[in-house]
Amino acid sequence: LLVFDNGIYGLTKKQTSPTTPMNIPTNTHPSGALLPPLNPLTVTLGVTNVSFVAQIVDWNAPLRHEVIKKAHEHKGTSFVRIIQRCQVYVESIGKGLQDEPARMQLLTHEKGVQVDDNVKRLFPNHAEHDPSDLAAARALAENGEILPLGILYHNPDAPRYDMMTSVGLEMSVDEKLAGMNKALDNFAI
Repeated sequence: LLVFDNGIYGLTKKQTSPTTPMNIPTNTHPSGALLPPLNPLTVTLGVTNVSFVAQIVDWNAPLRHEVIKKAHEHKGTSFVRIIQRCQVYVESIGKGLQDEPARMQLLTHEKGVQVDDNVKRLFPNHAEHDPSDLAAARALAENGEILPLGILYHNPDAPRYDMMTSVGLEMSVDEKLAGMNKALDNFAI
């Protein structure tokens, strides 16, 4: 799941979204949002059997590429929040982060995303973070002072639905496909 989050409903011309900060006036809430913004990371990290959670920014292509590649390779559901700029309606959200890279923290670890030194130097704050540590991932997600970038949590051993392996383990691929086709034939006219 790639969640493009610019903190606003831009396609509907500047309406408050669940992630709109309270101090941002919108067409639906001219005095600012009534509720604090939802944190997609804390929500996702609270899901039972969560197995891959990451966060990136849209303006750093090498990091974005590596995280999305890792998310794609993960066996199970991957969740990647992409902080996205909206220059039309809320330039302050993305631009503020771009202009103050010290507000972001690049998560590094041998089990995380590997980026070269050119990417690392764009982020003055680095933190060694083991993505297998769920409690540490939750603490990073809850910290409102700094925006963690990279893989917050990765558990390749989490239980997951996998139609081709979890049901009918004793069946061959051809037998599974034949069974699926037989079931679909029940819906044919």
